[in-house]
Amino acid sequence: MKFLSSIVKSIFTISNIQSAGIFLFFASVWMISGFFVESEIPTKQVILEETTVRVMKQSARPFSRNIILKGSAEADKNVQLRAETSGQVISLPVAQGQFVKKGSPICQIFIGDKDEVAKEASLNYETAKKLFDEGLYSNSQLQAAKGRYERAFQDLDFASVKAPFDGIVDRIDLDVGDFLPRQGICATVLDLNPILISAEVSENDMSEISLNSIAKVELNNEKVFEGKVNFISSSANPITRTFRVEISVANPDTEIKDGMTAEVSLKGIERIAHLVPVSILRLDNTGNLGIRTIDTDGLVAFKEVDIIEDTGEGAWITGLETISTIITVGQDYVSQGEKVGIALDSRFNNLNERIN
Repeated sequence: MKFLSSIVKSIFTISNIQSAGIFLFFASVWMISGFFVESEIPTKQVILEETTVRVMKQSARPFSRNIILKGSAEADKNVQLRAETSGQVISLPVAQGQFVKKGSPICQIFIGDKDEVAKEASLNYETAKKLFDEGLYSNSQLQAAKGRYERAFQDLDFASVKAPFDGIVDRIDLDVGDFLPRQGICATVLDLNPILISAEVSENDMSEISLNSIAKVELNNEKVFEGKVNFISSSANPITRTFRVEISVANPDTEIKDGMTAEVSLKGIERIAHLVPVSILRLDNTGNLGIRTIDTDGLVAFKEVDIIEDTGEGAWITGLETISTIITVGQDYVSQGEKVGIALDSRFNNLNERIN
């Protein structure tokens, strides 16, 4: 009892410095012991899941792109009628804008005594033929009489300027009573049926069109006609580097006038192509245009493509397999050769239905 009392008494008489030392000793022992005790650390099991992308499955279809050109109407024939003799205009049998048949007189020139000269030349020629048959005229005398006869009637024929083909008398540049010199212009005659629509096509589009290709022609008044390509120039315009193309259009009612402007739509070469949304087109690391697809092994592949035509429904492209699985959503989060899961993108069902 005295011993216990002495220990208690000694504890309460220990100095503060000694108490702090004892505390630090036991704390150090506790901390050091932690390095030799293994504690179980819980771990999580990491499961790698496949990335899922949305796709549309599509079969390629034949497609021809539209080549749009600006053109203008030109008469198939545009002729200025010139007089072969000189004289005063005594008659204009037709008016401007009137349709005439081939051979119809348009300008009549005063002939004076040319009618009498022609009659006399005709009689002389008939006489010369009889005398030649009787051996009283030489061949040279006969040919001279024939020449005078032909010239006399030619002068009569030249006194009437006639239409060289069926067409429209577009312009008459003189009045009755005017003097018309030899080689002076009597009138301008146009053949508007068929009518030609001329346009310029670029070098890149030259290979897309051919003779007899069907063309749609739309005028500014929204009237639409159909024609065929009947001429493709083999020489480029030295300034524009474009090639002249002519489309022949039936124009029986002359609705298309010479000089009217028109929009020409031609079908290019038919190709097997896919119609895809423009938004899914991407560039690879080297700047090549393409789209990401899923191959038969379910791996991501980048396919280079060429755009044939960009339409309101999407872009028609070549470069894919005939039947392709095309990534529509998620292509920016996958890489070449990656295994991915797929889900059909129902947004493009209508697109596939339209091209099918």
